[in-house]
Amino acid sequence: MEATIFILYLLLFGFIITKIPFFIKSGLAKWELLSLFVIKITAGIAYARFYRLPQYYEGSDTWRFYRLSLTETQWLIHDPIAFVKDLFVHGYSSPGNILGVENSYWNDLKSNVPVKIMAVMNVITHNSYYTNIILFNFLFLFGLVALFKIFNSIYYNKKYLLIAGLFLLPSTLFWCSGIHKDGLILSATGIIIYLFYQGLNAKFHFTYWIGIVLCGVLIFSLRNYVLLALFPALLSWYLSHKFTKRGPAIFILVYFVGGVLFFLLPFISVSFNLPLYLSLKQHDFMQLQATSVVNLPALVPTFKGFVTFLPYALDMAFMRPHLSEIKNFSYIPAAAEVLLLFGLVAYVLFVQKSKISPSPVIFFFIFFAISILLICGYTIPFSGAIVRYRSFVFPFLITPLLGASNILSK
Repeated sequence: MEATIFILYLLLFGFIITKIPFFIKSGLAKWELLSLFVIKITAGIAYARFYRLPQYYEGSDTWRFYRLSLTETQWLIHDPIAFVKDLFVHGYSSPGNILGVENSYWNDLKSNVPVKIMAVMNVITHNSYYTNIILFNFLFLFGLVALFKIFNSIYYNKKYLLIAGLFLLPSTLFWCSGIHKDGLILSATGIIIYLFYQGLNAKFHFTYWIGIVLCGVLIFSLRNYVLLALFPALLSWYLSHKFTKRGPAIFILVYFVGGVLFFLLPFISVSFNLPLYLSLKQHDFMQLQATSVVNLPALVPTFKGFVTFLPYALDMAFMRPHLSEIKNFSYIPAAAEVLLLFGLVAYVLFVQKSKISPSPVIFFFIFFAISILLICGYTIPFSGAIVRYRSFVFPFLITPLLGASNILSK
């Protein structure tokens, strides 16, 4: 029964994709869209099977979300008002700090939202986890195609390099195709970037702002620091679009001011103690057990503490896993991505001697990606986990490099 439902939905959503103008006017042929859709679904199944293994199943978020969603689906069917209302209530004495890392309404949202989404999907998929993979990847496809449309408008005749950078990086394909937060975050971020890009180059329609706000709310509920990192990147992009000749300087100035505020805000309001927030996130990660743990010092939430920790953060964000850390085949694709990134930087800048496109949107991608990677580097002490958390921004660095290269043409 489940196999029949899966095949029917695969055919149905494959047909829908070929009829939606947003997809068919993307610059991707129908067969390319369908192929990428099937590849992502296959990766989503591989993700599910991997976390179905006995050694991973009990601690797997994706299967925990599914088990919780079954109860939520019954709740949705019998009392839909209570089902929706539950997303806005909590069992604590207060919602807690909006940047709280545990035991708060805000922190619980990151699990509640995926569970609620899957509970709704269960109604039409007959509680089929694997059929839900199709629906999730249908949602994921919007953000990826949106990003492709932007890059394709900047880098002409580089279609297949852009496809490789956006859709086919091993870590992005694996982590952002399974039923979890990562694919939703990537898709919502891609849609925000696309709508902002369209607004800057034409006019910001009301519907654009609605889409940006809704996607922003989704991102905040799943991983709030991603939304916080988007603000300076979008502001820099907007200002550099208005003052084109000063684009790089504007990005540097905005991020310098942002860095100053990062360390001054705790003296203005305890609720916005961002250095402490990152320090607590690192502490929470350090309480977990994993074979890929890296022995790091505790992050001290002061300016001196962050400067002292910077070499460790850069190493974690950009260099892990080291080649010496490869313990099994699963580490090889992640290590290869690191080599690809630095290889492309060396090739484009020093061998090909080309400049990255001065387009403000390219600066946006670079600054936004680096800021996310640094946050991960400051907070995550596991080589295995860092691969997952950076999976949705690596395409923002690698794709512009591929586009700027002369390796292949369309």
